[in-house]
Parts: sequence; C-alpha cells; structure tokens
Amino acid sequence: MKRLPLILLPLLLLVAAFSATGRARKPATQSGDSDKADYMYLEALRAKSQGNYDAAYALLSRAAELNPSDKETGLELSNFILLLASDPSDTTGLAEGIARLRDYWDANPSDYYTGVKYGLLVQRMLDRDEAIRVWDTLHDIYPDKVEIAFQLADALSRGGDNADRSRAIAIYDSIEAVEGPSLALSSNKIQLYFNENDTAAVLSEADRLRQASPGNADFQVFSGKVYSMFGRGDEALRFFDRACELDPSSGLAYYSKAEYYNSINDSVGYDREVFNALRQNSLDVDTKLSILRGYIQEMYTDSLQQPRIRQLFDTLIVQHPLEHDIHDYYARYLIVVRDYEAAAEQEEQTLGLNPADPEGWEMLSSLYLQTEDLDKAEDAIIRSLHYYPDNPRQHLVLGSIYGMRGDNDSCMAQLDKALKLTPAEDVELISRIYTSMGDNMYQQQLPDSSYVYYSKAITYDPTNTLALNNCAYHMACEGKDLDEALRMIETVMKSETDNPTSLDTYAWVLFKRKDYAKAREAIDRTLELTGEDDMSADVLEHAGDIYFMDGEPDKALYFWKEALKLTPDNELLQRKVRNKSYYFK
Repeated sequence: MKRLPLILLPLLLLVAAFSATGRARKPATQSGDSDKADYMYLEALRAKSQGNYDAAYALLSRAAELNPSDKETGLELSNFILLLASDPSDTTGLAEGIARLRDYWDANPSDYYTGVKYGLLVQRMLDRDEAIRVWDTLHDIYPDKVEIAFQLADALSRGGDNADRSRAIAIYDSIEAVEGPSLALSSNKIQLYFNENDTAAVLSEADRLRQASPGNADFQVFSGKVYSMFGRGDEALRFFDRACELDPSSGLAYYSKAEYYNSINDSVGYDREVFNALRQNSLDVDTKLSILRGYIQEMYTDSLQQPRIRQLFDTLIVQHPLEHDIHDYYARYLIVVRDYEAAAEQEEQTLGLNPADPEGWEMLSSLYLQTEDLDKAEDAIIRSLHYYPDNPRQHLVLGSIYGMRGDNDSCMAQLDKALKLTPAEDVELISRIYTSMGDNMYQQQLPDSSYVYYSKAITYDPTNTLALNNCAYHMACEGKDLDEALRMIETVMKSETDNPTSLDTYAWVLFKRKDYAKAREAIDRTLELTGEDDMSADVLEHAGDIYFMDGEPDKALYFWKEALKLTPDNELLQRKVRNKSYYFK
C-alpha cells in the first residue's frame, strides 16, 4: 500500500486535535463482526498514537469492512484516505474520503470541528452548494459563531443570484451589529455591490463606514480609495487629507495620496507623498520596500530622479540600519545605475548582516572587479571562501585576479581547483574555466597551449562566445588559421551583433585577412558603440591600422595619436605616430 506522508496537509488536519482518538464511541449492536470491528478500531488508534500509520490504516479499513455502519470508524478512516488522496489525480480516493466524512457529519451535525473541517474541504473543492449547506447548518446550530457566519456569507457571495448576494449582505450586517464596523466587512459588502453595478450603494457603504467613526484615519483612507475608483478625485483627495490630519504618522494615508496623484499623472504630488509615506515609522519594512520598488519603477529611467531615489534609500537606512533587505535592494539599484563603488559599499553592509549568501559574495567580488580594485575583490573572495570553501565560481574569479597580476602559477592553481570542484554536469562553468586557462596560457606567450584550452572550452559549450571571441582574436594576432578565426567570430556575431568587443575582434580578423573595407565597417561600428569612458587604446590602434591600410593615412594618424594618449609608453604606437606609417611590430 501507499505509505502515509510524514507532513500532513494543513487543511485536512485543521482539527486534528479533535480527531476520533478523543471521541466517545456510540454503542453498536453487538455481534461477532462488530466486536471485532471495535477491537480493530481501538488497535488502530493505538497504532496511530505510536506513529505506525500503515498498520492504523490497515486496521481501520478492516474495521470498516466488518461494520460499515460505524460512523466513527468511517471518520477516522476518511482522514487517512484524504491524506493518501493528496495527489490531485487520485479522484477516486478523494471522493471516498469526502463521502465518509460527509456520512459522519450528516449523522452528527452538531460536531462543530468536523463540520468546519468538512465545510473547508468542500469549499476548497469548489462545491458551492454543499459548502452553503454545511455553513448554513452550522450557522443554525451555532448562531453566535462569527467565523461560521463569515464562511456562510463568503460562500453565498461566490456566484449565485441576487437573492444569495442579498442574504450575504444581511449576514455581514448582522456581524457588524455584534462586532462593530470594520474594513473587512465593508470591503466584502462593497465587492457585492460592485458586482451588481450598484455605484450608489458602494459609495453609501463607504460613507456609512466613515461616519460610524469620523476619527478613524483608516476609514478615511478607505473612503478615498473607493471614491477615487469612481473618478471622484476631489472628494477622494479630501478624505486622504483628512486621514493625514487625523494621523500624521500614517504611512498608509500618505501613500494612498501618492497613488492618487500617480493615477492623475501628477508626478510632483506623487514624489512628495511617497517621500512622506516612507518617512513614517508606522509602515513596516516590507511595505516600505514595496512602495519604494513601485516608485523606482516609475522614476528610475529619469536620471534627474537618481538623487531623490538615493535620498529615499538613505532615509530608510537611517530608520532601519540593520535591515538586510534595504541594503540589498539599494545595492541592486546602484548596479542598475552603474554606480558600482556605492553598490559595493551597500553589498558589504548586506553581507555584514547576513554572510550566509553565496550569491551576495559573488556579486561583491564582481563589483570590486568592475571598479578595478583587485585587492578588494581578492579580499572579498577570500572572506567568502571562509563560508563557502567549495564554491568553484569564486576560485575561478580568484584565479583570474592572479592572472591579471601576472601570478600565473597561483592563477592556474586556482583554476585547477575550480575545475575539480565543478560538477561534471555543469558544462557551462567547466567551459568558462577552460576559457580562463586559455587566456592565461596566451598571457604566458604559449599560444599553442591556449588554443588547446579554448578548444576544450568550446567542446564543452559551443555557445561560449567569450572562448570563441578570444580564440579568434589570438589566432588573428598570430596570423594562424584565419579561416577558422573568421568562422569563430562570425558565430559570435550571430548572437552579439552590437557587442563592441566582438565587433573589434571581427574587424581585426577581417584586417588580418586583408578585407580592409569590411574591417573598416566593423571598426566604425565598434567606435560608434563604445562610450568615451570605455574606449581602449587597442580599439583606437586597430582603427588607425585599418584606416591606414584602407587608404586614409590622415585619419589613421588621428586614431594612433588618440591611442597614444591612453598608453604613452607604447613604443610601437610612438613609431606609427612619428613616421605616420603602419608597422606590424
């Protein structure tokens, strides 16, 4: 048989504490079979209490066979059947479990806990009529149970005709007479009025709630939202203003005003009220972050708003200096606006609050690499390895850092370690590691060895554009197998048509193949796509070489001079500028 799951479904065990283990058994007509059934029932309860669910299920099943009229046995068995039928495809088991539960409750309608359990179950199964029957019966027996009245009204409001909706509203009114006005009750009634397109009733309900407690700021906000929904902006704003007067610390009131201003495209009002909302201590951190996310989505494309957004983050950090999620979200925002140094500062705060974040450590080291601070990047990785020593990606990055410093032995040692730690199925990471090995071999002026590693990288991941690009570029620099170099870089260009690095490699391969016209087109596109801050001496020198060989020495000289400004000690560039001529080496 199927083994019972150890984690029981919350809905089905809603009243587990009141299961048949503590229920008095009704006397049965004594016979041989009923005696056996009673004995098996008691043994089943004992097995259940000992955690032996398989035995309990088997005993209950046999007891039900011997005495099918015993409702308590049927109830206990239904619990097991429903658990075994937790797979939605097991409709037969589910139907049997529900039927046994219904049989018991129909015979014992005053059993409150079983009735609630059954009502919730059929409601979950979308059996509206049966749910109404159950809640109606329980409501008649327990008229003072507000939770039952709520369930009945909710079931009546789900579909049905106007009579059902009217009855649901009457039930909500009866609850309000006992409990007093509340947002939940008015919200439920307004939803029913809205479904009937009764605008007057919707507004009347909002007015009635507000007038029931004129000093309640939340009721004022609620009225403002309702009136705003129907385009009654002036009245809505008056209610929002009144809410702020009643409770100047209500973040909800200020944010509701902000939403209203946003709905009428008043960016100044929206900005002001969001700021007011986030300054209030009455809002919890999650709500503030949700507000801030919405604000950033509205404003982040406007670079003029960046100081304002940062001010909002700074305000939240002053209020909640130890909230991990605020620092983390701030770091991610700063990455989007490319302030990598400030993003690293926030990520340091994030990891200080919760160092158990391997992705956060990887992001921190990447941020330091973006700012070209190799020492801090190395330090971040070493700290991360204290918590996650077997993270192959961090060993890969650490190896690359050593390679950039010219420490080739340490570089290859870290890359070897990364390779050993990488699961065999992670072919993408293995390919990246071999790419870094190829880069380091070329840096050591071992081009043949570098091609071996690049080949391995491409074998593991034929879509590794970095390996394809670097291998093609180095082959062009060496004048080696230019047809294969062209094939590789053309493969890259299919997916990276506007990547300046790939375009530069494409231009250089074409240049080496003496296809100067196409090379010039590619280098022009490279220059167009490369920002002033990202321009490198290599790209400018390539442009000069290509223009010279394409018959424009004056423009070539201009590019060489620009390249020389970035690398004034480059002797080859000095010769080109001095003699106004191209030199290979």
